[in-house]
Amino acid sequence: MTRHPSSVTCRSVNASLRLAAWLCFCLLSGCYGDDSTATPESVIPSLVALLDDPSLEMRRTAALSLGKLASPDTVPALVQALDDLDPVVRRYSVWALGNVGAAALDQAGDALVEMLEDPSPDVKTAAALALGKLGGTQSMMELLTQYLRDPEVTTRRAAIQALGGMDMASAYPALVEALTDDDALVRQGALAALGELADVRALSTISDRLQHDVDRGVRSEAAFRLGKFGDETVNSALQTASVDDQDPGVRRWAAWALASLHPER
Repeated sequence: MTRHPSSVTCRSVNASLRLAAWLCFCLLSGCYGDDSTATPESVIPSLVALLDDPSLEMRRTAALSLGKLASPDTVPALVQALDDLDPVVRRYSVWALGNVGAAALDQAGDALVEMLEDPSPDVKTAAALALGKLGGTQSMMELLTQYLRDPEVTTRRAAIQALGGMDMASAYPALVEALTDDDALVRQGALAALGELADVRALSTISDRLQHDVDRGVRSEAAFRLGKFGDETVNSALQTASVDDQDPGVRRWAAWALASLHPER
């Protein structure tokens, strides 16, 4: 029987999570020592040490386990693990840093931005999600905007996703520029990020994407964001799209946006 690729991936991730849980249990229950009264904080040194273990599976499991604990004390070791030769270890370490959250910003922020250059698309995506959890600084935002011009499309996609998660008003010019990207997912991500900023300056630009973008996903995103803005100046563009757009999905989103603007109708 042929398995769908996504089902194989889910089984692999679930197996790793079970192994991570088992390792945490063993460390806490004293399987690796005489202390059966260990606390989550007390096992951190053992897990950090396992990030350098010769066994690939142990390094992966250690990174996952540290992500579950999400302690700021683990940040320096996790940043170092971002240089691991194995992309899964790097991805789990990025995920773990994201779980630590804002407490990891000063030590890990710039390092996570640099992970957008990782050769693995999965690591890039994980870094974008982690950066959204950490928040951002002006210097990080400026680094991310540079990646929006990277020749590698997966890097640009990750950069726009990270900027959207940061929700920084100073990113507005770069987000508008990204609407001209050749890749539809980058343009769609830029629209989503502009929508989250809720800057009324973006209304005409988003309306233009609704009317002229060649990709239906981008046009649908534009309609959705215009509906969320709640500004009636976009009525005409939404009305036209709800009737004339060639894609039924875009027409539905435009109609939804109109209904959001005029619930009394």
